[in-house]
Amino acid sequence: MHKPSRIWSWDTFWNRARLSKKNELATNARNEVIIFTDIGVPLTYENVIRATGSFHINNCTGKGGFGATYRAEIAPGVVVAVKRLAAGRFLRVHQFDAEVRTLGRVRHPNLVTLIGYHASETEMFLIYNFISGGNLERFIRERSTKASVDWRILHKIALDISRALAYLHHECVPRVLHRDVKPSHILLDKNHNAHLSGFGVSRLLETSETDATTGVAGTYGYVAPEYAMTCRVSDKADVYSYGVVLLELVSDKRALDPSFSSYGSGFNIVAWACMLLKEGHAQEFFTAGLWDAGPRYDLVEVLHLAVVCTTDSLSMRPSMKQVVRRLELLQPPSS
Repeated sequence: MHKPSRIWSWDTFWNRARLSKKNELATNARNEVIIFTDIGVPLTYENVIRATGSFHINNCTGKGGFGATYRAEIAPGVVVAVKRLAAGRFLRVHQFDAEVRTLGRVRHPNLVTLIGYHASETEMFLIYNFISGGNLERFIRERSTKASVDWRILHKIALDISRALAYLHHECVPRVLHRDVKPSHILLDKNHNAHLSGFGVSRLLETSETDATTGVAGTYGYVAPEYAMTCRVSDKADVYSYGVVLLELVSDKRALDPSFSSYGSGFNIVAWACMLLKEGHAQEFFTAGLWDAGPRYDLVEVLHLAVVCTTDSLSMRPSMKQVVRRLELLQPPSS
């Protein structure tokens, strides 16, 4: 009678041991951070949570439809940006893993660097290098308070972002469509080098999310009209968004500037640029001081380039490689 009891106890012991080991592995998986780039200090789940203050609002540097971004000082002088992804909108963990590992191989001087990520059933975040100079949206807003505008800086920003998009479209395998190019996704360092962020995030969305609405993978005012109407996206949709950003970069207007309301519903920065070119008043488009300080021929050429990027005809829009070549021909002197 006692022998079966001992066998049952022995089986129970091993079952409990196996269950304990399984739970330990599951816990480790839940807390695992996959690293693509060594930053010189340990980058663990616990370190990230601590450095963001458990994703405290005081460390939040921006919010969007995909989630919120936080500044995280992992160690003294070692700062990263952590994008915490909105719950329930992204792929299951194993699919997410596969897509992020592909994005982890993407490297370009004008793209933010994906350092690592964490993905579990309860938490998902991406870790990027931290760019300290703020974003292009803030740069444009603060520029209006300054007495002068340096065309060389504006040209550099435009060229940097065109190169980043050309790389994503033509050199990545598989190619990456950004789908949400806008000033807040363009980060500047202290030397005005531009770095495109937000790329690849749309690849991580559930299929139902990306097919449902352009609001998921784009921002009103920057979304190409064909994408808004059909939800069908191509590299030319990114070209359109880039064109809108280029128009904002050289003017004092936002994509959907309140001053356009007098022209009627649906009037935007693209319509304004086309109107001024048609009327022969291109000089009225540019931000204060730029027309007087910059090379006027080059400024008008950039305006024409932005307009052709935003034309309704996809076949008329240039590729980002062509945009890069056009801007390189307009390279201002270094001093």
